[in-house]
Amino acid sequence: MAPDYEILKDPIHGYIKVFKHELKIIDTPIFQRLRRVKQNTGVDYVYPGATHTRFSHSLGVMHVASIFTEHLLEQIPNLSSIKKKKYVYLMRLWALTHDIGHGPFSHAFDDVVFRPLYNIDHEKFGAKILRECNQLPRQVEPEEGIKIEMNDVASLFEAKSFEEWPLDKRISKNVNEKIFYYICRGAYSADIIDFLLRDSYFTGAGYANIDWQRLVFSSIPLEDKIVLNPRGKEAFDSLLLARLFMFSAVYYHRTARAVIKVVTDFLEEASQKLQNFKEFIENVDKFQFLDEPFLLYHPTLESSLYRKQLVNRTIPYSKFEEQDRKVDLDISDKDLSKLITQRIRNRLPPELKDLPDEAFFVDTPIFKLNPLFGEEDEYIFIYDEKQPKGYKPQRILETPWGRLEKKLLLMRLYIHDDYQNYTHQIISAFAQRETETHV
Repeated sequence: MAPDYEILKDPIHGYIKVFKHELKIIDTPIFQRLRRVKQNTGVDYVYPGATHTRFSHSLGVMHVASIFTEHLLEQIPNLSSIKKKKYVYLMRLWALTHDIGHGPFSHAFDDVVFRPLYNIDHEKFGAKILRECNQLPRQVEPEEGIKIEMNDVASLFEAKSFEEWPLDKRISKNVNEKIFYYICRGAYSADIIDFLLRDSYFTGAGYANIDWQRLVFSSIPLEDKIVLNPRGKEAFDSLLLARLFMFSAVYYHRTARAVIKVVTDFLEEASQKLQNFKEFIENVDKFQFLDEPFLLYHPTLESSLYRKQLVNRTIPYSKFEEQDRKVDLDISDKDLSKLITQRIRNRLPPELKDLPDEAFFVDTPIFKLNPLFGEEDEYIFIYDEKQPKGYKPQRILETPWGRLEKKLLLMRLYIHDDYQNYTHQIISAFAQRETETHV
């Protein structure tokens, strides 16, 4: 008997099929909290329509991952129907729950709380939720003869590289389970495809009109790789361009980044007043309550200046200077920002040395071609039957219109509205930075 399912209407993908066992996960409070975590922190302060959430994104990734997996498995001869279905259900569960560990304000919570205080990220915490949350099943049975352990889904979150990928058995003579790594973390993963489409649509930016189905249907499973039919290369190139434009115009918009600065300050204050969110981290069942409205309207944080700035959209940084430069350094955005801010402070006139921290800050987002990639993932694989392995590797950085930079540093100086009288001196100190790209 075929499993029961429902159909949901989605503005990006049209109709999304959701199976009964997936609905049981979706309907839990721990998953429903994703309705209260925006997909893009700060972006809605610039693009009013960008109020979409991690909830709708998760459903979209599940839809893309399902189609992607089904297409790959259709190309493997003599694979049983049960085995095909189990892989599809597994990848759908990964996609559905891949963001379940995101804290309020998404990646900002990673930067302020998860990494520095607990040495984890939202993916590792998501794995903890799947293993420990009492609201979720430990095992699902999509249909008779198929059982999936949620621990196996959690292990996919924790694999940060191709070598760590836990699925490594043979599917057939010519295909290994490693191919599924690329659906999760590849150059055109299900996650990347959906967030580009969804973020472009809800912001109205319009840069991500990518032919993702051509990409998927041009993909071929071969040994432990997904290789791309050359006929799909233009679709991949358009995805690369979409990413570049979306980062430039949306994710790294100057106002959105100023909002993230206020969000970061707010989270640091909230962490101090709420005991580093310890009760929510140690007891994952309580994590269902930790969302953005919870913090913005928490009685303990009611008097917070940062909270008022976020609620009223009175972002205090309106004056800024900007410089672009190529970068090749091994340092985090946060550490680089602190370093350059201190250098500017050292160059200020003596009478301005004691300006408070909020007087100005330097934002130094380092744009990588794909932050999900490890160093080993700088290639896509183009199908070529003349090659010994049946494909040829091609650097993602090499495109028909030229070579993309591996990293770009976007450096911006923001000056608080209350300290505009010192604009000239602060900008002058900013302009004295070293011309070499090193720290």
